[in-house]
Amino acid sequence: MKLGHRIAFALVLTATACPTLAAADYFWNCTKPDGTKYADATQCDKGDTAVKVIKGDRTVPVQTSMVQAEATPGSNLDPGVCPSNTVYCTRADFGMTDASPRMQAITQFMRKKQCEFLKKFPERCAKPQ
Repeated sequence: MKLGHRIAFALVLTATACPTLAAADYFWNCTKPDGTKYADATQCDKGDTAVKVIKGDRTVPVQTSMVQAEATPGSNLDPGVCPSNTVYCTRADFGMTDASPRMQAITQFMRKKQCEFLKKFPERCAKPQ
């Protein structure tokens, strides 16, 4: 192997290894004054609270998964999530035909999403008796 080939090969190996060697072994856990938390690889914004976290450090508390409380009968559910009339779900146009094209499209889209929610979570849309 010629000297030029060896130098070129060494440069290629060095160039591919540099990004992994230059990667930081830490990141920043940032908290805005309003309580919003985010992670940043370089630095936090001015005025935010910053905590430096070492990658792979197991002493950092792991974020727990979010748990949704089950709806109890009589609880206040958002009435906009469930369709007001389930007959709309059986129609192709979701019961909306007499409006401007823009309003018709918006209403059909919202009713479609409500009907999908009803199919996915029928117990959430069941009315307490």
